[in-house]
Amino acid sequence: MIPALTALKAAAAALLEARGERGLSALVAGGELALAAPPQRWTLGSREVSASRLSLAVDAPEFAALTADPSRLAAVKEAFASAVRTPETELADLSLVLRLPGVGRGWSQIYREAALPAAPERPAPDAVLGGAAALLEASGDARGAAMLRRARLEAAQVASGGAALVRCVVRLEPADRAALDRDGERAERLRRAVRDAGTRASEAIASVELATALYPLGGAAAPEARLARALAARGAVAVTIRRGDGPEGEGVELAVVASGELMRVRITAAPEREHGGWRAEGIRAITVTAGDLATPERTEELAALLCGGGELP
Repeated sequence: MIPALTALKAAAAALLEARGERGLSALVAGGELALAAPPQRWTLGSREVSASRLSLAVDAPEFAALTADPSRLAAVKEAFASAVRTPETELADLSLVLRLPGVGRGWSQIYREAALPAAPERPAPDAVLGGAAALLEASGDARGAAMLRRARLEAAQVASGGAALVRCVVRLEPADRAALDRDGERAERLRRAVRDAGTRASEAIASVELATALYPLGGAAAPEARLARALAARGAVAVTIRRGDGPEGEGVELAVVASGELMRVRITAAPEREHGGWRAEGIRAITVTAGDLATPERTEELAALLCGGGELP
C-alpha cells in the first residue's frame, strides 16, 4: 500500500502535469512532503472539515525558482489544495521548505538534534584565588595577595530570574580576617579581585563575603593562629607551608618573613615550657633579589626550595 503522503504528492504532481506544468510537476515529484502540524477542525458554512498543514521540502535550485515567482508557488499550492479537498478535508496551508544537503530534510525536522554547546566548567576555586592574588600583586598589594593564597574559596549558585549568579565566600586564616577588620580598604580590594577573577561569560559574581577559616574547637589551628596573629601585629608575614593532623598543631610549619629575613618555624606537640624555653633548630634566612625572580624557571626553582623541595642554605 502506498503511504498516504506519497500518494498525495503523486496526485498533486499528476494534476500539475495535466494542467501543462511539467516543470512544476517534476519539482513536486522530487520534493519531500510532510505534515507540518496536527490537523485542525474548521467550520465552513454548514460543514466541518479537517484542515491539514503540509510542508514540501525541495533542494536549493527548486526553492529559489519557486520563491522567485509567486505565481508558480501559487500553482503548486492550488494543486495540493485540489488533491486534499473532499467533503471532509481541506488544505490549511502548504509551506515551502529548503531541504538541507546531506540529510534530505528540512530544518524543522532536525533542529532538535542540534546539540547546544556545553557550558564551560566553573574554574576551580584555587584558580580563582590564584588569579585574584596575581591581580593584587600586580596592583602592588603583596600582603593582600598573600592572604588570598592562604585562603580557601567556597562558591554556590544562587537563584536568579536572569543571568546565572554565584555567591563566593573567602575563608581566610583567622589572623588575616582579623587584620582586614582593621583595614577596610584592603578588604574591599580582596573582594574586588575575587569578583574580577571569578566572573565568566555565563556567570556573574553576586557577592563576595570574607569569612574565617573553620577549625575544630581547640584543634590543631589554635597555636598556629595565635602565633600568626602575633607576627602580623608586628608587621611580619606568616605563610603555612605544612600542616599535620596531630593534636595541638603538631607538625605545623610556617614560613615567616620579618625584617627582610625568611625563617621557618615549626610547632610541635611538646609540653608547655617556661617563658624563654623554646628552642631554635638551625633557623636560617635566605635573601633574594629581583634578578633571582627574573624568569619563570628561576622563580619555580626558588618556590620549590622554600616549600620544602630542597634545603635552605
